[in-house]
Amino acid sequence: MDVGPAPNACPLCRMTDQTQPVPGIVSSQTAYASAYSRGYRAYGTSSSALAQMLSLPAARPPRGLVTAGWILTLLGVPLAALFVLVSLSAHHSSSHPAPMWASVMAPLLMTLPLWLSGLICRGIGYVRMSAFRRGAPLREKAWQVWSTARYCFRDHVVFLPHGAHAPAQFARSLIFDTAQHALTGSHTPIRS
Repeated sequence: MDVGPAPNACPLCRMTDQTQPVPGIVSSQTAYASAYSRGYRAYGTSSSALAQMLSLPAARPPRGLVTAGWILTLLGVPLAALFVLVSLSAHHSSSHPAPMWASVMAPLLMTLPLWLSGLICRGIGYVRMSAFRRGAPLREKAWQVWSTARYCFRDHVVFLPHGAHAPAQFARSLIFDTAQHALTGSHTPIRS
């Protein structure tokens, strides 16, 4: 009576003696260190090439552009308003024949690089943040798939419980493709 391969068996060699869970490999082959340097605490990590191939990138929200955009806008708009007020008050106190619109436009154009780049950074940042939020279900599913993945040292393949497998350098593609298929409701297993 053939009962099939063992649950943690590699789909290529059908053996379990050289397989390990992917999260365990990444954890055991990654070192974390901290040290003091010039009065500051420095942190660092070091991973083996295999751990780097098998790990999933940590998702970080793209907040930098939004923050920079707010800073530039909050600096540029009051500065432009101050320049406009100074220019208007100087225009009223002199009999200079320059038109009123020049007194308003000159300060706005002088501060344009500051506040306009702030608005552009904020716009791009909000678009990236929105895309980051939309990708949350895929990232969550990918972490679930990744936690079930195993690696066979004999055949140098990553494999999933349903039998899909790929060489270690394509582990991320296998995991994200499987997660995408699970989210879209596709019931056909991915085979390499």
